[in-house]
Order: sequence, then C-alpha cells, then structure tokens
Amino acid sequence: MSGAGTAGRRRPLPNGRAVVGTFLIAAAATIVLAAWLSATGNHGRHWVVVGRSLAAGARLGPSDLRTETMTLPNDTAASSFASPGALVGRTLAAPLSAGEVVQQSMLVPVGRQPALRPVTVSVSPADASDLSAGTLVDLLETSGNGPSARTSVVLRGARVIGVAKPGSSFIDSSTATLVTLGVDSLAEIEAVVHAEHTAAVSVVTGEPSDGTGLGAGR
Repeated sequence: MSGAGTAGRRRPLPNGRAVVGTFLIAAAATIVLAAWLSATGNHGRHWVVVGRSLAAGARLGPSDLRTETMTLPNDTAASSFASPGALVGRTLAAPLSAGEVVQQSMLVPVGRQPALRPVTVSVSPADASDLSAGTLVDLLETSGNGPSARTSVVLRGARVIGVAKPGSSFIDSSTATLVTLGVDSLAEIEAVVHAEHTAAVSVVTGEPSDGTGLGAGR
C-alpha cells in the first residue's frame, strides 16, 4: 500500500570491544582528573624544620634539619626555607624547639657569625622594636612591685646577635620577643640567666659612656 509507513532500520548494538574501549577511556579520564586535583589541591609544601631542640649560637648541620609538609601563612612562608641545603652552616640567633620551622629572623645574618657567647632573653616587643643584629644594648632587671620596685643594671654594652620578632613561627607575639645577646664570659651568662628567671628584664640601646661588662655589684 502506497503511503504506508515502513519500519526504520534498527541501529546495531555496540559490540563487546566498543563497550570495553569506552570504559577504558572513561577510567583513564578519571585517573587524569584525580591526579590533576591532587597536584593542584591545597595539600601544603615542604618546609625546613629542626629535627631536635637547638640553642642560640648553634651552627646548623645536615643532621639538624629535615622537611615537613605543611601550609604556612603567607608572611611566615615568605621568610621560611624549602631546602635544607640553604641552611647548612648558618648560625641560630634564637633557640628552636624540635619540629619548629626555621625562619630568616632566627638566623645570624651572613657575615656576622658570632664570636661571642650567645645568651637569649625574653623582653617586651616594645623594647625590641628598634633592635637588630650588631646593636649594643644594656640589660636591666626590675624586681618587686609598686614603690618598692628596684631596677638595676645586669649587663652593659652587650651586642645583639639576633632578634626573633613577634609573629615569628611559634613565638607568642602577645608576650615576648626573644633577643640573643653576645657576651664574653660565663659569669655574664650566669647573670643574664639569673635575671631572666628572677625578675622582669628589659633592654635599652647602649652608649659608649655606659662601658661594657657586668653591672655594679655583680
């Protein structure tokens, strides 16, 4: 009959090879996408930390350093190191605890390696705001409170080796700045450590007329 509809041809179903091929292509695309997401995701970077606790004045060696994967704030990352090789042979200006990130402010500047014996004190951020490596300072201690408080000189003409300013790594920016001083003798180290543990200490910029060494009565 003219005008009668005719059934259209049925499309053949894909054979087994075509199905397997399509599956493999999809699987490969999934793997590539997962790899890309892993590479571009925020999984942190390698940063250099110290493998053990170190005192100020310690010279860093390969065995002192390792890398840890972490995400750092931008300002901290800008002064931190991705490769241990850049730090071997450098000298610490402040003590570091095991696992602490090494930052530029914690190192003695290149060319200013300390010939003096280092000792570190905690002072207020205001006291340390104008200090830098090489500055000469006097160290004072204040004991007691109110009208009975007494301030005396612990050390005159000590040279600043380094300053770990507030906001550096794990230092509590609300309470203290670590200032590493270079001194000549064990007696001076003893006086500084004693003041650190028994009184409130502060530093002021020194003057040549102040002289050097221990304060009066020490």
